[in-house]
Amino acid sequence: MEPLFDPQRYIRDYFDLGDEFDFASNEDKLLEIANCVYHGFNLYKALKEHCEEHPERKSSFCLKLTEYIEMIRGGKNGTITHLYGLNQYTLEQLVYLFKEEVLRLYRFPRHGKPYFASVKEYYNPDFIKQFIKKDIDGKMEQLGYPTPFVKIPITEEELREINPWDGSEQYVKPIESVTTLYDEEAKCVLKCDEPYIKEFNERHKIKGSEYKYRLQKWPKPFVGNPLTSKVILLSLNPAFKERTHRMVASIMNNYYSEAINKQLLDQMSFDTPSMFCPNTKPGDFKMTYLEAQAMVDNWYWYDKIENFRRIAGLSRTNMYHDPLYNDFSVIEYVGYASSNYDDAPNNRIFPSQNFTKLLIQYLTYYTKKVIVVTRSENRWHNFIGDEMWSILEQEGRLILGRNIRIKNLNKKGLGEEDFNRLVNSLK
Repeated sequence: MEPLFDPQRYIRDYFDLGDEFDFASNEDKLLEIANCVYHGFNLYKALKEHCEEHPERKSSFCLKLTEYIEMIRGGKNGTITHLYGLNQYTLEQLVYLFKEEVLRLYRFPRHGKPYFASVKEYYNPDFIKQFIKKDIDGKMEQLGYPTPFVKIPITEEELREINPWDGSEQYVKPIESVTTLYDEEAKCVLKCDEPYIKEFNERHKIKGSEYKYRLQKWPKPFVGNPLTSKVILLSLNPAFKERTHRMVASIMNNYYSEAINKQLLDQMSFDTPSMFCPNTKPGDFKMTYLEAQAMVDNWYWYDKIENFRRIAGLSRTNMYHDPLYNDFSVIEYVGYASSNYDDAPNNRIFPSQNFTKLLIQYLTYYTKKVIVVTRSENRWHNFIGDEMWSILEQEGRLILGRNIRIKNLNKKGLGEEDFNRLVNSLK
């Protein structure tokens, strides 16, 4: 389902309180709006520009937003509308809250039409009666945050079903050969992300090619398996090094490149427990599959895990499938590789990142995994929101380290207390 919402033509249809444009149910309107927001549409900018041209409509648009938010939360009970009436919300705040709410429920499966997860009753209908204007701050804190994720269950089975990275048909022009790691003609970008990645790369023709996303190789949204590992490392995006990711990858022996490709595809579909290929050799070759993968990846995650093993005093218990490689996994903020990172315009997130949010939602509420933020703490905090961040902190499952960018998983990078916490979480 492609975005159907034309903001210039239909903005009143979707946000006006009257029935003049009541051509579809609220549920159908919400699905179309959610689909557009999922695909990167800047809803606040569109509403703001419309209200600047027609200021008399701003109030009705805001009230419609409160109605949508309450409907998403399980039924209209007047709480958000009441707060808006007390000047507790701006248009921008309402749009932000609406987007957070609608994308918590929205599901965009690999096959079939988008749908919303089932919604229960979140708030007691009598709650509004507790409001006292002199004491609204406490109620604002309870009502102003998005709906608790814990009340919108998502299962591992559903995550696997809606995983956009799983399946070559989801990509614009995938690498066809199982023995090719880098293909100049490929466009390994998800179809839902492609227009926004293209826009981003066009912008960076001037700013600098080091920021461009390199689509000639498979993306790497995950390293290892976040569903089965004990520790999740939150990173920014995969690195691209001309020397290794293009030159070395292009001359890699077919035995190795086929094994590395399989590892990459299995990671994207959650079908491998390990961060690395098995530590075995093809025939009489001197280098193992694991070493070949680590070489192509510039030894980045391999060195971090092995450095941690050495400092933590953990022994290697299996030469071929080491359990420590199963205990760690990585989730990238953006799954596409670049030499340097830059944010998308207007703080846009790509459609695939909405799946990342749902994945972290599942990991936060339905597992006890430890999460280590290795880079960009503020960006990750804003991305997953205060609610999940607070839960991870309160349960002692969030490790931030001493530095904005943790170069190594050691006592210097994490601090002694958090380093010991990380070691204990693996026992």
